Amino acid sequence: MVAIRTVHLEDLPSAVEQIQKWYLHEWPAWYGPGGPGDAQSDLVNCVSTPGKLPKCLVAIDDRDQLLGTASLKFKSPGSDQYPGAWLTALLVPSKHRGSGIGTALVAAAECEAKHLTFSSIHASTTTAHSLLKRNGWAHIDAIWSSGIRLEIYRKLL
Repeated sequence: MVAIRTVHLEDLPSAVEQIQKWYLHEWPAWYGPGGPGDAQSDLVNCVSTPGKLPKCLVAIDDRDQLLGTASLKFKSPGSDQYPGAWLTALLVPSKHRGSGIGTALVAAAECEAKHLTFSSIHASTTTAHSLLKRNGWAHIDAIWSSGIRLEIYRKLL
């Protein structure tokens, strides 16, 4: 069993380059050439806003090996209908999946949102349904974004 802890990206700036690579690999249509996303800008924004959103959380092991990441932001598909804190960019590389890292990142995002005085947290996803449900999140809606159906979840904090 791997010991997992989460830290703020601002406390581990050396992780930015690796997370950028993960983003590009996982979401090439968004962060790849010609895509609308800018991984470096997204991550720099997380580092440059201490004490408020956006925030990027990084899961690491006891040797400081990067295991995964998640962000808290105001903007995400669905945030126009449900304003507040949004869990976004939840990413655990395939070699680390199934060992509790996603659960640890979701819990850390919940704690961070609560610490920032939000009463709830939202997420939109095509893939993390069982993870969110296992952690007490409620399905509240579905939307279409860029031709993709996204399920919207909320957790009261």
